[in-house]
Amino acid sequence: MIKVDAVTKSFGAKTVLEGVTLTVPDGSVMGFVGPNGAGKTTLMKIIVGLLEAQGGTVSVDGRPYADAPLPARSIGALISAEWLPGRLKAESVLRYACDVHRLPPSRVGELLAEVGLEQVGGQRIKRYSLGMRQRLGLALALVADPQNLILDEPVNGLDPDGVLWLRSFLRHQAGRGKAVFLSSHLMSELELVADDVIMLSEGHVVRQGRVAELTSTSTQTYVESPDVGRLAAVLGAHGFAVAPQGQGLVVTSDDTMEIGRLAFTEGPGLTQLKRITESLENLYRQSTVGEHHAKEL
Repeated sequence: MIKVDAVTKSFGAKTVLEGVTLTVPDGSVMGFVGPNGAGKTTLMKIIVGLLEAQGGTVSVDGRPYADAPLPARSIGALISAEWLPGRLKAESVLRYACDVHRLPPSRVGELLAEVGLEQVGGQRIKRYSLGMRQRLGLALALVADPQNLILDEPVNGLDPDGVLWLRSFLRHQAGRGKAVFLSSHLMSELELVADDVIMLSEGHVVRQGRVAELTSTSTQTYVESPDVGRLAAVLGAHGFAVAPQGQGLVVTSDDTMEIGRLAFTEGPGLTQLKRITESLENLYRQSTVGEHHAKEL
């Protein structure tokens, strides 16, 4: 479990993080999103001890990460795969990491298989695509089978098959009881893989919660009917705001029972009725609208 409590960080006069609080429980995946420069990577570096916060506390499994008796068993991190030495082979890098942690040579093969690189482990890293480097970075994060994973943009460079593989990989790690904290710009992927999400803007948490609860929030309903014009008139007469969309209407209300009742008792009936669920991408845009607007200007 990772707990961050009121963490603040500044670089000179610029405050990058201010009062950030979050908890990543064991057995779950938490998605971390925000515009570039919002402080996501800074927070991840603070959690793993690469940067020091000016205020607040961070604990990993109930203690500061620096106090962990076996740090590599506590946290595995992928902050960047760019540092991987191109002249070396993937299996050589993993063998060295296993030696450092006094793990048997057989662990190298296990790790390569776990990230899908078993056929190319003997190749030099300079021949790897970005997606392959990302997989190798994940293997290095897993070397000592840590309880917590910190992954900064692990989707970067992955092809569609790789994205599907990563989704399964992350759910598998959470299923083993690990706490997984990852950042991503792909909100649609986070909806599929994350249990919780936290949104950061200009160093502040602007929204957080369970993905299922955030995306179930809706104030709109989509309807189709044999006579859309007549249906719009009926709903409008009862105070519903409607707007055409595709072959139907968007009704600014989540009262599907009343919409359906009016459609069949006073209108032409319905061929489709569904509540429009919110998406993480829309929530993100709503939560960071000021920052996006400033950048566009």
